[in-house]
Amino acid sequence: MKKSFLKLWGMPILLAVLSLFGLIAALLGEGWLDLLGWLALSVPLVLIIRNYYK
Repeated sequence: MKKSFLKLWGMPILLAVLSLFGLIAALLGEGWLDLLGWLALSVPLVLIIRNYYK
């Protein structure tokens, strides 16, 4: 059961956590934290675009 749960929900949960980190980092941080937030928010976008054109 656990293996099928992670197989189904692993990537969406990872992308949600990454997006949440990126939003919080971009809102609260300055300097390098803004850069980390920008990079964290761009990862889901890149993955969506890559899978769309696959």
